[in-house]
Amino acid sequence: LGIGFVGWFKWNHDAPRRSSLHALYRLDAALRSDSTDTLFACLMLPRALEGRAPWEQAEFIRKSLRDEVSAEGVEALRKHGAYGPLQQLFPAEAEAWAKQAGVKAEDCVAFKLERHGQLCEVVLTRGGGRLKSEVGGQKSETSDGFRIVRCNNVKQMALPSTNPLSSITDHGSRITNSTLAYRQ
Repeated sequence: LGIGFVGWFKWNHDAPRRSSLHALYRLDAALRSDSTDTLFACLMLPRALEGRAPWEQAEFIRKSLRDEVSAEGVEALRKHGAYGPLQQLFPAEAEAWAKQAGVKAEDCVAFKLERHGQLCEVVLTRGGGRLKSEVGGQKSETSDGFRIVRCNNVKQMALPSTNPLSSITDHGSRITNSTLAYRQ
C-alpha cells in the first residue's frame, strides 16, 4: 500500500512537467500543420505582434520557431532537462521574458538544458495572461492550459555536437586534432 501511495504521489507531483512536455509536442505538430488555430492555441502572443493580422502573426511564428523545436529535441529535454519555476531556473531573465508575453513570472515554469555548447530555454505559463488563441475574438482552450512563452534551441538538444572531438576521449582526456590525425 505504501509503494502504491508513493507511486501515485510521484505521478501526481510530475503532472505539470508532463503537461509542459505535452505542450511542446503540440507546438512541434502545430508548426508543421496548416492550422493557425492549432498554432495559436500553443502560444502566448508576444506583445510585439499585437495589432498584426492573424496570418502575419502565424507566418512570423512559423518562420521564427520551425528551427527551434522538434520531437527529438523535446525527448532530449524530457530525459535531461531541468524543470521548475521560471524565477528559479532563469532568475536574471525571468521578469523580462514574462513581461514580453504579458504574464507574471511567478505564473511561469521553465525547462533548461545546456548541451553541445548551446543553452535550451523553454518558458511556459498556465492561465493568467492573454492567450495567443484570443486572436479574432475566439478562445481556444487546451486540456492542460500550458502555453509557450519562450522557446529556444529545443531542436538543437537532439542534434549531435558540431565538434567531432567533443565525444571522443582517450582514457578520460580529450584527444587533440593532431592525435586524431595520427590514429587514422
